[in-house]
Formats: sequence, structure tokens, C-alpha cells
Amino acid sequence: MSGQKTFRNERLTYKLNIVADQAIAANDQIFLRETGCSIRELRVLRLIDDTPGTSFRDIARVTGFERSLTSRLIQSLIGAGLIERKNAPDDARVFELHTTEKGQEARRIARGVSDRLEAILTDPLSRAELDTLNTLLERLAAWVSSDAYRERLLEE
Repeated sequence: MSGQKTFRNERLTYKLNIVADQAIAANDQIFLRETGCSIRELRVLRLIDDTPGTSFRDIARVTGFERSLTSRLIQSLIGAGLIERKNAPDDARVFELHTTEKGQEARRIARGVSDRLEAILTDPLSRAELDTLNTLLERLAAWVSSDAYRERLLEE
């Protein structure tokens, strides 16, 4: 298949999405095998571990996952004993999420898996290229989350 283009569309958002989807699909079974969690479950677990007491609403907002998916992921993590749900001290209607010791261990294992798989993913890039890519992605992420970006979109 020499001469065939890697991407069928030249748009940057398309390319970023394809690369992410393919890498996640290729890695998900490895994470499941080694941690018992999917990549999405591990993302939620990390967020809860990083911000103990976070709420369902915060997880949905930060991840961008649909509410139903967020709920399923949280229920799966609770069922596996990786996180627990507690009533907020100031409002019993609100649940706070916390990692358990088992969840912290799963996260530690996942970090090692992630380090190994990211090294494989970035193998074709030199250190300088990887640094440049990370710098550019940080700049794009800051721009996309800015008020100035949203204002420009409203002008369209």
C-alpha cells in the first residue's frame, strides 16, 4: 500500500481523533489485562484519586463523557471496590467520590503500563520532536479552552 495516505481527511481535529482512537483501541485490552480496568475507567479513577471528594458532575464535566457513560464508569469502579461513594458532609443529597486502597494500587499499576505503552507510541519521534509535539498540544489546548477561542467561533 505504498503511496496511500495515512489520513483520509486533512483536518487537524480529524487526525488527532484518529490517532487517539487507534491508540486507545490498541491499548485498552492491555490495560484491562494488567489492571482490570479500561482506559476510560482509569481516567475516572485518576481524576477521583487526584481530587478526593469530587462529584459525579465534576467527573462528567472534566472528562467530557456523557452523563450515562460517566455513571456506568463510576458504578463499575464502585463495584470493583476501586472507589467509594460518601455523602457530602454539608449536603446529604450530594455524593463525594474517593479511591480505596485497591483503587490506588490499580492506579499505580496503570501508571507503569501507561509509561511502557506511551514509550512504544512515541518510538518513531526523537526527543526533540516529542518535546515540540507536547509544547504545541499544550498551546492548542490552552487556546481551545480560552474565551478568545469561543469568541472567535461566535464570529463565524
